[in-house]
Amino acid sequence: MILRRRWLRVVAPLALIALATSGAAWSPRLDLPLTTGAWGAPGGVNSGLLLWYDTAEAGTMSLAPRLRFWFDKSGQAQHAPVSAGPYQPYPTLASGVSGLQFSGAAVQLSTSIPLEPMTVMLVFRQANESLSHPLVGSRTRFSGISMELGRLRVYSNGQAVGASTARTLTGLTITTVRTAAGGTDGFQYNGGPETTFSLTSSESINWIGGMFVAGTPKYFVGTIMEVLIWGRSLSSSELQAAHRALGAKWGISVP
Repeated sequence: MILRRRWLRVVAPLALIALATSGAAWSPRLDLPLTTGAWGAPGGVNSGLLLWYDTAEAGTMSLAPRLRFWFDKSGQAQHAPVSAGPYQPYPTLASGVSGLQFSGAAVQLSTSIPLEPMTVMLVFRQANESLSHPLVGSRTRFSGISMELGRLRVYSNGQAVGASTARTLTGLTITTVRTAAGGTDGFQYNGGPETTFSLTSSESINWIGGMFVAGTPKYFVGTIMEVLIWGRSLSSSELQAAHRALGAKWGISVP
């Protein structure tokens, strides 16, 4: 009897721990470390950071074995659920680094983010340069950012309002779009020269890896490693600092 009581004293706390953590990926308790500055943004550019998904932090992804929930590292609690189905993103390796393979589903944001002003940086690799790949967009409107035949385009309610020069880079890429309310907007690849364009839009985005195009949802096909969105137009020095940090992290050459 004495041995049994001792065994219960040991096992009972372990059972309580198991029960408390078995659903931890879905528990609001996990908001605590994410909202208290557990991570510093790339290059120290924390001001205005709205969203940050990162496959390098395996603990921020709930996998079963495909992605069911992606926790936001920005501290803004933009945690994203993913509906169960055959096209859920799943973990993979691309260019020698870990990422999420997208092939027919998008990650839905908990809130909509205006197309301007903002700065979005995506680390990804396309499955095929010759196809159309929505990177971020709206799930109900033809608005967002897409890679098309090697060119980056921004759409506002069905109208192309900006297009980059043809991309000459292949493999893993840091693609950046910066918009400024009432100012000049721009595209960059791997922190290189910025191609400018002009956007005036009240549209928003709420999908990662998808966009509602001409009445039909379209999806990104390829691997996404990291997504960061700031609710403002970053300065040149901030862009450079963030690009260099991401380049060092993912093994991408930047200026």
